[in-house]
Amino acid sequence: MNNCKYLIFLFFSFLFLSPNLNEESLNLGRDKDPRVVEDISKYKLFYRKSIWKVLSYIGGRNISSLAFPKSISYFNSSNKVALTIDDGFCGIDNPDGDMTKEIADLLKKYNAKATFFVTGSHILNTKESDIVNLLKNGNEIANHNMYDIPYKNIPINQFENDLIETKSILNKFSKNLPKWYRAPHASISDDMHEIIKKHNLKHVVGDVFANDTSIPDANWISSFILKNVKPGSVIIIHMPERGIREWNYLALENILKGLKEEKLEIVTLTELEQKSAK
Repeated sequence: MNNCKYLIFLFFSFLFLSPNLNEESLNLGRDKDPRVVEDISKYKLFYRKSIWKVLSYIGGRNISSLAFPKSISYFNSSNKVALTIDDGFCGIDNPDGDMTKEIADLLKKYNAKATFFVTGSHILNTKESDIVNLLKNGNEIANHNMYDIPYKNIPINQFENDLIETKSILNKFSKNLPKWYRAPHASISDDMHEIIKKHNLKHVVGDVFANDTSIPDANWISSFILKNVKPGSVIIIHMPERGIREWNYLALENILKGLKEEKLEIVTLTELEQKSAK
């Protein structure tokens, strides 16, 4: 069992984490990902899909529980799932790429709600009115820290400073932020857990993720998620932008449509927790 746990952790680390980053370099995770479909060869795409398919046999909940024993990955529910969208809303390197309004309209079309894990530096290119509208529609925004970097690799005081700064930015839109936090790149240490606890936050990963940042195939992403989702699941997908991960818009629509067909209610993390079976 210990060997299995170690292998799963190595697999997860290889696929999610970006080693050798430091505070000074601030190399963003998205810099290593394909931005458009043409950025990746058919061979690499096939390879990544194959690995993810093999991991699915282990089970998302098993992987999350073993790799992140101190984190929440799902809830008990008979008919609800939480939709979480990472890297909201639009990267600082993509000034004309914001799709917040389009995503809000898509969620409304399917009567769905989502928890947006917002990167503090991803606010600049988004209209205030679009964020306000998103919240009015019943969605929520949560802390995803200031930058798209693995904070496990930088000093703990910098992590805490960035956590506080992101909270301050999000408080401009909501004074009643939820208690959820998600570490960028799923990169988290015991010291980070202590800081998160100090700020009355809970770390949430998820049990359904299709590696959508590395696999630019909307139909494959949505099909993978719909095959692996369960009542009580926490679904992870990344925010699409014009010209960057734009395939996730179609993937998200396919997912929303499929979940509705399965009679699963799509809610925020807060609602899923509140209404989860005891």
